This record gives sequence, C-alpha cells and structure tokens, in this order.
Amino acid sequence: MPAPIIVGIDGSAHAWRALDWAADYAVRHRLPLRLVHGSRALAPDGTIPEDALRRLVAEREDLLGEARQYVLKQFPDLDVTTRLVRTDPGHALVEAGEGAALVAVGSRGLGGFEGLLFGSVGLYTAAHARCPVLVVSRSAPYPSDAPARIVVGVEGGPTDEAVLGWAFAEAASRGAAIVALHAVGGEFSPRRRVIEDMELAEAVAGRPEHFPEVAVEPLVSDRTASQALVEASENAALVVVGAPRRTGLIGMALGRVNHAALHHARCPVVVVPAEH
Repeated sequence: MPAPIIVGIDGSAHAWRALDWAADYAVRHRLPLRLVHGSRALAPDGTIPEDALRRLVAEREDLLGEARQYVLKQFPDLDVTTRLVRTDPGHALVEAGEGAALVAVGSRGLGGFEGLLFGSVGLYTAAHARCPVLVVSRSAPYPSDAPARIVVGVEGGPTDEAVLGWAFAEAASRGAAIVALHAVGGEFSPRRRVIEDMELAEAVAGRPEHFPEVAVEPLVSDRTASQALVEASENAALVVVGAPRRTGLIGMALGRVNHAALHHARCPVVVVPAEH
C-alpha cells in the first residue's frame, strides 16, 4: 500500500485550505488521501448522555463526508478515505501519520510578525510526527495560484540532506524553482561571502543532476535565519525547513528557526525530519 497523505479536518477555514493543499499533493504524487477528525469528546466516558454522543458522532462523520465530497468533486479519481478518532486532534494526527508520506494541518492566523499563525494542535503535530508536516494558514492561496518558487533553509548541517531531497522532489512535481537560502546573521566580509557561497553550493551539489528541470537560486543572506525565511516566504509557494529527530523520542526537535517559520511565514511551511 502506498503511504497516504493525512490531513486534519475540523470544519475551520484553515483546515479546508490545508485540505486543498493536501489533495493537490496527493494528486501530483499519486498517493491516497486520508481525512482525519479527532475529538476526545467522542470518547464514551459517561459524561455525555448516549443519545447526545450518537448525535455528536453523526455530526463529525457528516463533516468528514462533506470534506470527502469536496475533494472528489475536484479530483474524482483520487483515493479518499475518512477516519474518526476518539482522542484529541494532535494525538489523532500523529498516530495517523505513522507510515504516512505527509501530514497536513491548518493554522489559524493571518501571517507576519504582528500575529501568531500556529495553534496547539499544529505545534504538537509538527513536533511529534515521524513524517514531514505541512502547515497551511487560511490566508494561503490555492495551490494552483501559489508562486512557482520553493524556499528551502540550508543550515550546513545534518538536516540538509533530507530537507533538500524533499524540496527538490516537490519542486520537480510542481514545476517550481528552488531558492536555497543560507543565512549568516550579520554583516560579513567579501572573503567570508566566498566561503559561504562555496559551502552553500556544496550543500546543493548533486541535486541539479537528479532534477535538471529544477532551476536553483542560491541565496546567502546577512539576516538571521528566522528573518530571512519569513521575508523570503512573501514570494514563495512553500518554505521548507529541516528539524533533527528527537533522541529516544517520537518526532522532531523544533528549534527557534522552526518556530519562527511556523508562526510567521506568509506561505505554507513544511517541516522535514532529518534522516537517521
């Protein structure tokens, strides 16, 4: 069975936009799409009368059914299934993401440093999922309207291999260019610029041979990584960042740069776990 694409459905505007992006990804990569709704309120713990619980379950099943029909109207041949999970949404998405190719989750804000995008469900999912996590805000454009550029953060460390591999494969499927962004966080001399340019070229080396159709724009910035990624996100379809796996634990160790991108980017963000 091919690895599915998981998307969280809760009826909100940002969840519907995440569904748009998840469905688009599933179609381009020829993968099944699984719509997941999680709610601890659905657990039969005796606090809700049985008839009220049945009505609540039926309402949530209707929500998933509506989301499924929405996708199938656009992509009739897509394999779309639904899953109702009687636990909190974050745990539901992380569990469903075991063996998945991607988990997509909505975020509730408007973008920019003036406001936060991210909520607790998205943060939990991004920190605990084993697979790449796509975070989409309600202000994101439809996938077909997004700029043909993918910004990928290059640190010069162990996360680069996985994040560059994911970003180039996605750029090839979208017909997009790659902006390979390396930030140094301050002014630097011409000599250091040469060194940083060489290190960035070395990090990207080999990818263009495997993806000759993907144009690559190397960019060394004197901004901090957080500032550079947020600024570059204004004209990008996606910002792609890496995160190391948490030692002995499930998921990714999200650092300051990851949090900045997730909270403030003007476009969807993908967090890619480093390879073992």
